[in-house]
Amino acid sequence: MSMDQAQFIQSFISALKNQEVRDTLGDIVAANVKNEITQLREELKIKDAKIEKLERRIETLESDFDSLEQYSRRNSIRLFGLEEKPGEDAAALAVSFVNKQMKVEPPITIDDIDRVHRIGKKVLPNESSPHERPKPRAIIIKFATYRARQRVVMQRKLIKDTDYYINEDLTRARSTMLYKARVMKRQKLIKETWTHDGAFVIKDNRDKIHSARSLQQCDELLKSLVST
Repeated sequence: MSMDQAQFIQSFISALKNQEVRDTLGDIVAANVKNEITQLREELKIKDAKIEKLERRIETLESDFDSLEQYSRRNSIRLFGLEEKPGEDAAALAVSFVNKQMKVEPPITIDDIDRVHRIGKKVLPNESSPHERPKPRAIIIKFATYRARQRVVMQRKLIKDTDYYINEDLTRARSTMLYKARVMKRQKLIKETWTHDGAFVIKDNRDKIHSARSLQQCDELLKSLVST
């Protein structure tokens, strides 16, 4: 004879009053919860591994894209300190400067130049100090060939310790990375840092030279030098 619903409920309540039954049910529930937690942890571990793999892939793609962009700038340099004049011919000014001040041989001609222009927002004279000259904007020079660019770069030692200097035309990410390296130099964590054809070169405190071509490599290098 089957038990009706009311009888079943009454029997179940009576059973729950038994300590042994309660302990058994508690063990069953605890085991099920433990298994569920273990399963969820495994699922999270798998998802975390997938996310980490995707993040590494994104970093690699960003680094590869930056390397391509840097390669597209290999014929360019940035010239700082050249006085800015109204209605100036930036190309003529740049050519005259590198030939006269840097003594480039054979001399750079207009045919060696692809594009020349000032970069950055134009700074107006300070109204409170009208006689104070604003800092001139940098000039970016893109040469027609890498060889012409190198003729200029090889002579930049002649403007050392002057108001003029030349930097490579770095991507924004590489400029940020170079800034971090220079901060490390000021903190005496490294001796020197510079770039060569977009690659980072660092001399550590033991006079050992390190180089890194990609952003990932440079980031790893800086971290390793901080930890030493």
